[in-house]
Amino acid sequence: MPSRPVVTEIETFPLEFVLPDGGYGASKVINSARVATIVKITTSEGVVGWGESFGPPRQNAPFLAEQARQLAGRPADIREDRILDRLSVGYHFSGGGLHIAAASGIDVALWDAQARMFDVPVGSLLGGRIRNRVDAYASSGYVTATRDLGEFRDRMAAHTDEGFTAAKIKIGISPEEDRSRTAITRELMGEDGLVIVDYNANNTRATLRRSLERIRDLDPYWVEEPLPPEDAVGWRSLHDLGVPLSGGEALYTRYGFRDPIAEQRFDIVQPDIAKCGGFTEAQAIRQLAATWNLHLSPHCWGTGVAQAATLQLLSAVPRAPFGMAGGQPLIFEFDRGVNPLREGVLATPIKPENGTVAIPDGAGLGVTVDEDWLRAHRLEDHSVLVRSGGGDG
Repeated sequence: MPSRPVVTEIETFPLEFVLPDGGYGASKVINSARVATIVKITTSEGVVGWGESFGPPRQNAPFLAEQARQLAGRPADIREDRILDRLSVGYHFSGGGLHIAAASGIDVALWDAQARMFDVPVGSLLGGRIRNRVDAYASSGYVTATRDLGEFRDRMAAHTDEGFTAAKIKIGISPEEDRSRTAITRELMGEDGLVIVDYNANNTRATLRRSLERIRDLDPYWVEEPLPPEDAVGWRSLHDLGVPLSGGEALYTRYGFRDPIAEQRFDIVQPDIAKCGGFTEAQAIRQLAATWNLHLSPHCWGTGVAQAATLQLLSAVPRAPFGMAGGQPLIFEFDRGVNPLREGVLATPIKPENGTVAIPDGAGLGVTVDEDWLRAHRLEDHSVLVRSGGGDG
């Protein structure tokens, strides 16, 4: 009987790129840097898996170090028990946050390694690939320090030049500015294009209603994070607004999504695979969404590793409840903000093609990580290297 592969080494690559011109972001906060932590796992059979953890790399590092020490020498095929045991035993601690983001990167890497061992895409292990390409929307329209509408128009026009007919923009600034930004995007996307608006929870119920009154006639495809995730009563009060609502990027694990899905606070469920608990929890969240007949559209704002993982998840999402005709298509969030980390981590970056994106069909995540680039750009002081037998680098 063949031996069971174990994890022999865990290594991390914390990354940071300081944004020019003060950065960009949302109505709630402007980000000064783009960050991520790439996770590499090697098994006793020499198979390598890659994952990504969302969040500040300096703060993620201690969580990754602690979890790496627990993982080293353990079977490489145990994924769900690893996360659920962490939540069960550590019930005194938060069920979300950076320790789950750290666990997410490890989980994605374990799935990648398992799929590479079988020489199949991860989607084949998630129920089977049923699509090779998905529609995509340009995730853009970020808030900058100038908030200049001319610059905003130029940025959005560049995405139509790329072939996008769907876009998500940041609003939640003021009813007047929300109207202007949405109107520009609607004009550029055309009557049949999709315009998604994202408030990033920068609202009270009163400010939200005033803003929505100003943009309702522009037909937002969905309204993202209109309120903070903890405002359960507020979310329940929005059912009368008559517009599709989305949320979930700030939630963690199946437990964090359980009540919002069961109460149908939103119509579109948006887990982020790099922080919700990796493939293991994203798959459970997808199944919860399907159980309550809700649509899935994962959040994705990371590097090419997170992009590839999100596309693998989308490749296996069942068509139900839709049949041969009609229905709401799956749509991939394609971040178009400045972020050299996004393209730098992959030997061949993922690119949009006329508003769609091909799902990588190679083994595992289907992409090749540029390890030389990672080693040249990582924050050495916050890197983690743990080997089975207790050796730390």
